[in-house]
Amino acid sequence: MQARLLFINCPGANFLHIPMGTFGLCDFVNQRKIPAKILNLVLYDKTGTAALIDHHIEQFRPTHVGLILHWQETAEEGIRVAQHIKSRTDPAKIICGGFTAGYFGEALLERCPSIDYVIKGDPERPMELLLKGAKEREIPNLIYREGADIRVNEVSYFIDEETLSDISFSKLPYLFDHNLYIKAVEEVLGFPVFIGRGCIFDCDYCGGSRKSFRLHSARSKPVSRSITAIIADLKRLKEYAKKIYICYEIDEGYMKALFEAMKEEKTLIKTFRLNYGAWQLVDRQFLELYRDLFIIDNQDKPLFEISPEVFDDRSREKIKHHKTYSIEQLKENLGLIYDCLGPGMKVSIFFSRYHDTAQTYAEIREEIFSIFRLKHDLFGKKYINAKIYYDHLSTDVGSRYWERYVENPHDPDTLISWKIRLRDREQHSFPLDNLCIFIPKALSEQDIFRCELLVFMLKILERQSYELFHILFACLDELFISVLEETITGQYSNRTENVFKSLDHCKLLLDLKKTVIKHESMLCGIPFIEDLTNFQIKKAQHQFRPRQAGNCNETKRPKLNHALISIHDHDYLDLPGFLERLQKEGPANLRHEKTVSVFLADEILSMPYETYRMTIKVFERGLSLDQYYMLMRRKGIFDASYHKKFLAKMFQSGVLY
Repeated sequence: MQARLLFINCPGANFLHIPMGTFGLCDFVNQRKIPAKILNLVLYDKTGTAALIDHHIEQFRPTHVGLILHWQETAEEGIRVAQHIKSRTDPAKIICGGFTAGYFGEALLERCPSIDYVIKGDPERPMELLLKGAKEREIPNLIYREGADIRVNEVSYFIDEETLSDISFSKLPYLFDHNLYIKAVEEVLGFPVFIGRGCIFDCDYCGGSRKSFRLHSARSKPVSRSITAIIADLKRLKEYAKKIYICYEIDEGYMKALFEAMKEEKTLIKTFRLNYGAWQLVDRQFLELYRDLFIIDNQDKPLFEISPEVFDDRSREKIKHHKTYSIEQLKENLGLIYDCLGPGMKVSIFFSRYHDTAQTYAEIREEIFSIFRLKHDLFGKKYINAKIYYDHLSTDVGSRYWERYVENPHDPDTLISWKIRLRDREQHSFPLDNLCIFIPKALSEQDIFRCELLVFMLKILERQSYELFHILFACLDELFISVLEETITGQYSNRTENVFKSLDHCKLLLDLKKTVIKHESMLCGIPFIEDLTNFQIKKAQHQFRPRQAGNCNETKRPKLNHALISIHDHDYLDLPGFLERLQKEGPANLRHEKTVSVFLADEILSMPYETYRMTIKVFERGLSLDQYYMLMRRKGIFDASYHKKFLAKMFQSGVLY
């Protein structure tokens, strides 16, 4: 019977990409006259998964199903899919491959009777032999059942550059509903470009590190595709996709050579937006090649990703096991990126907690302060397109952290149980945003609570009260963290309810104000704290409040809704200008610039008090709209068309009624 192979990519939380090697393996098999297709379950409604699998099995009639157990996020659902396929009356043989399958290997077959085979490491030749009916004991890299026993063949097949370059990783028609996939990936990072396998780096947290590759794939060194092969894939890919993603940079010289080769192909110039995961800092030559080759504009800004992981430079070298870069060099590199590429680029900078380089509350507190202070510093440098992320450490199976800190690391049930606890929020009261397997044992429950609530509050303030966030850093520096710590100890430590679910933003603002006012030294650093806090509270109160829109009626005498107007000593909304004044004049000598904030439906309008007094405040005298227009014309304040639009906005937002 002719073998037929259906690859199935199973859903994982917030993870829609198909591992890049799947397209290459599918092409390898098809080149050998074995029909193969790919089904990506992530593209469809989860409630219809079983029916969808049944439909494609009935239509395609596969003899074998390749379950992609590469990313750990898909493991739980992958096992469910295997069980469903085996429950059918015509079950196909199920083969699992990928990082996660290779790592668990023999244990996966012991725990999951629905799975028939695991291929560890490079799958191309083993898959071909298996589908062509070779004897199982003669197939390299294969783990299989023989009666009641499980046999593990030697991992002796490693794909070479020539074979890797002879197959395509961009033949989209192999994928059912590939148009849906392209649409989905272009809403995030884009279609991944496959460069090679393996890594020269050995980062502690990464399941794709040099050491991890030895564990799950028995690979000791990387292998890359030829630049000619990648160019051929890009020429094919441009018919389907306009946004691509590269995150494989073990050799910067190789990437520059690839870009140079792309420039020689005129059809590839300004064809793609490239989102780029940089493993090291980039130099001017790289950036100039990037600028000449890829689309850069404000419509859909392309992205650079940089992952220092920890703030302390020595700790970074310790967890990455190679010479990296300093935070100062990173800041200089951001300047170079913006100098070469302009404001049409975004940069995402990734830090994570908890690493074993910071074991005490004091060390983690210093890390928290430094990372959030860096956010403020970048804002001050006007790097507004640079965004810093600070989440829980996400490690992978096979990483040093996984091997070092997880009990029973080679048992697949360990991974599944971790995933269930993460999904169901059973592990901690605070929200975990990644597979965080390590929290230092030296930290008490109280220390962990303080760390988590400190980060939680800083993120809320940055997101919802960013003026206060930056002004407090500018005025108080590290004392800002002390204010939050004292507030946590005094107001939140002894609460019985889960503060991470019940934190009231306005109360937090009031608590911070009380803490600052209590300390004379802090109050000297920010004497306008009460006025600033009142503005932030007003802003928070009106952010989600429904509005009663009025109608602009020429015969009506409008009234002012003073609930939507507040008067303050400074224009906090002009944050760059206010921070500049702070630096020049100092907090204690800051001159008042009486400012009116008008809370519209979709924005906050800021104006000098004198402008307010001469315009909409005159409605307090009972003027009609006609009288208002006449008064503005007589005083020469703007023109009639401006006031018509201005008043329409006031009515629409309920400021006038």
